Amino acid sequence: MKQGKIIGLTSLIALSGIILVACGTKTSEQKNIKFSIPTDVASLDTTILTDQYSYDVAGNVEEGLTRVDSKGNAALALAKSIDVSKDGLTYTVTLRDNLKWSNGDRLTAKDFVYSWKRAVDPKTGSEYAYLMGAVSGANDIISGKSSLDSLGIKAESDTEFTVTLAQPTPYFKFLLSEPVYYPLDQKVVDKYGKQYGTSSDKTVYNGPFMFKSDKGWTGTNKTFSIYANPNYYDKSAVKSKQIDFQVISNANTGAQLYKQGKLDFTLLSTTDLINANKKTKGYTVFKQARTDYIEYNQSGKNASSPDAQKALANQNIREALNLATNRAGVVKTALPGSTVATSFTPVGMSKTSTGEDFATYAKQDYRYDPTKAKDLWEKGLKELGLTKLTLSLEAAGDLAPSEATANFLQTAYQQNLPGLTVNLKLVPFKQRLNDAQNGNFDMVLSGWGGDYAEPSTFLQLFTTGQSYNDGKFSSKTYDDAFKAATTTPDVLEPAKVDEHYKAAETALYQGSYINPVDFQANPALMNPKITGLEFHSTGLAYDLKSAYVK
Repeated sequence: MKQGKIIGLTSLIALSGIILVACGTKTSEQKNIKFSIPTDVASLDTTILTDQYSYDVAGNVEEGLTRVDSKGNAALALAKSIDVSKDGLTYTVTLRDNLKWSNGDRLTAKDFVYSWKRAVDPKTGSEYAYLMGAVSGANDIISGKSSLDSLGIKAESDTEFTVTLAQPTPYFKFLLSEPVYYPLDQKVVDKYGKQYGTSSDKTVYNGPFMFKSDKGWTGTNKTFSIYANPNYYDKSAVKSKQIDFQVISNANTGAQLYKQGKLDFTLLSTTDLINANKKTKGYTVFKQARTDYIEYNQSGKNASSPDAQKALANQNIREALNLATNRAGVVKTALPGSTVATSFTPVGMSKTSTGEDFATYAKQDYRYDPTKAKDLWEKGLKELGLTKLTLSLEAAGDLAPSEATANFLQTAYQQNLPGLTVNLKLVPFKQRLNDAQNGNFDMVLSGWGGDYAEPSTFLQLFTTGQSYNDGKFSSKTYDDAFKAATTTPDVLEPAKVDEHYKAAETALYQGSYINPVDFQANPALMNPKITGLEFHSTGLAYDLKSAYVK
């Protein structure tokens, strides 16, 4: 590993995360933080959860070997030490003494071995298994080519295990903070089987907080609470005894409850609400490393019609749709605070070896050009023997920004592309996730938030066969560029890594394989009396470990 690369990542994440602090340290006068999320929690099973809102909850009741701190460092958490070999391939992990699960079970090295093997087991179906690809043997296991025993993790004792990597991975300690790397209590997982994580009473916890039987999450309820975990190794750093969550899909309701003092945190997801609350005490904008984008079904399967199926396999049709996307109009109408996307990797997340923002370095010519869009559209239709076409556009109808974006695009596409009819399919967020994963769409409005501050957290999504490549396209140029950036010898040369990642961005653009729309920001109202809440633009967005409000 090159020390310079690690330092760059650490410094970068420190810039991308902020800690919100108010005066006072006394906690005797605290009231519970009342925190809202805009859609239901999908799962507490850290091996299979995929969405940010589930992570916002699970990341506060569970923990891994590392935890990103207020300075953006991958600080030691469950690990007492992590020693790395000179070649960057072997990690020796020593756990803290006397770690326990919330049910009193001892947390040992075997819990990591079990969890990691469960994550890469094809039978588990973890969409985040690809993040385990840094570990030796993981990719072959995921693809069904090798047995679970070939995974590069071995328990040496109850408190020590070794990890062997497939390639040097300078950001591996940041990966260790991700949910898919968290340990699991096998006894509890075996007890509940497929029901594990579907409700709070079918899960155990090792993080700063835990669920109790009182006000637990049933899998469908809209209000639930988490409580300080008495078995947590760093319990003295946990400042709130209880945090109350409420699912509020109507942003207007959230804003009203905030003003009535019934909420301490709520997102502002509509243009009208944002404009109406810019002068409200506690208004703030959280800049996430997140890109909203449109995926095209290029699998040749499950499209809404045979015409739609063959149309989205046509590059002229896809390029026409990209050129007909008025990104500035979307931001102005539906996503105030966000910015127009110029690449898939968002601005403000990572820097090149020369210190330039990677998104600026890798900028592509995504632009709004309705005249050229019309020409390519008509050319594509002619190639397909069509004069008109109907396509569906799916989005999360229970997320106001997604619905507003989809409505804007429907109108813009039909105005700019003659003969096109766009049928909106507005569904609950959970269904949107499932439909994307199963390829049941023509076009789907997706979003991706970075897990760590390095371009691979975005660019690995679209390698051939990757579980998040929902459109199922395959580009050798893209695959070759990504492989060169992440394998020896070039992975150890930061300047070459930058070049290869930029080549991958160029391949996405030239093939019109996806359609980046915006780099997302989240305007919100947050009680100014909250102190110690840490926001990170990648990974766990809202870390409540040290947060409290008087």
